[in-house]
Amino acid sequence: MKRSLLLCMLLACPAPAAELVPGKSVFGEHQYIEYIPGDLPLVVCSPHGGRETPESIPDRTQGVVQPDGNTQELARTFAEVVHARTGHHMHLIISNLHRKELDPNREIVEAAQGSPIAEKAWNEYHDFVAQACAATVKQHGVAFFIDLHGQSHPDVRVELGYQHSARDLAADDEQLNGDAYLAKSSIQLIAAQSKEAYSQIVRGPASFGALLEKKGFFAAPSPRMPSPQEPFFMGGYTVRRYCLAKNNVAGLQIETYKPKLRDTQESRQKFAEALVDVLEEYLPARLAIQLDGTPVTSKTTR
Repeated sequence: MKRSLLLCMLLACPAPAAELVPGKSVFGEHQYIEYIPGDLPLVVCSPHGGRETPESIPDRTQGVVQPDGNTQELARTFAEVVHARTGHHMHLIISNLHRKELDPNREIVEAAQGSPIAEKAWNEYHDFVAQACAATVKQHGVAFFIDLHGQSHPDVRVELGYQHSARDLAADDEQLNGDAYLAKSSIQLIAAQSKEAYSQIVRGPASFGALLEKKGFFAAPSPRMPSPQEPFFMGGYTVRRYCLAKNNVAGLQIETYKPKLRDTQESRQKFAEALVDVLEEYLPARLAIQLDGTPVTSKTTR
């Protein structure tokens, strides 16, 4: 009887998770999902750059199945540049599965389309994302989140998805400053801490887009392109799920174009350097924290 009770207790208590080491990969089952833990206030996801097509997972038959070419390589280069600058690691979550097998940036029904193996990978992916966000907030008080993608729209621009459609961004500043727009924003946390009007945070001279353009990469929204033309990616499921002010997480979806940005290693390196430059300016101004995790002791007007 005692032996049976002990066995039940052991089965009910999961084994302790392996200790996470910043910069050292851990994997889900079959290594379909990879998590590289970090110790910086930055969480980055790469959902659509995988290449693995195991026979055990049937191809998805609905939704987008084309991968975002070279985005996994871009994410890894970004991580390397962050480490070179800071001596520390960002959190990075990667799907190694081809998008026709799994789309982690969709709800599970569309993402896995009934495959138990794909569903398990989807859960692993989002468990890692949630774990990374929670660990970052616990360590630093806030987390900045980037969901990194690739697009091939006619306009050459980096599209910044704050959960606002192109139609939303066609509104004038007074409308964009309204509660309805702020309520769905992925940077509510930043807006709540800022003395600046929300429209200026999104597309003003100190916006993420403005800072990217100063580094030589066209971006929207920005002062140059405050209201982009369709098609435009506004940010999807992952940003909507995790970038919540109540959880002290702010962020956006970054949609990169391919020519001279992610087509070659030289291009990816250049963009990664620019993106780190932007974060080194943006995070202290918007979240009162340096990229290396050091708090800004004297808050500037943001």
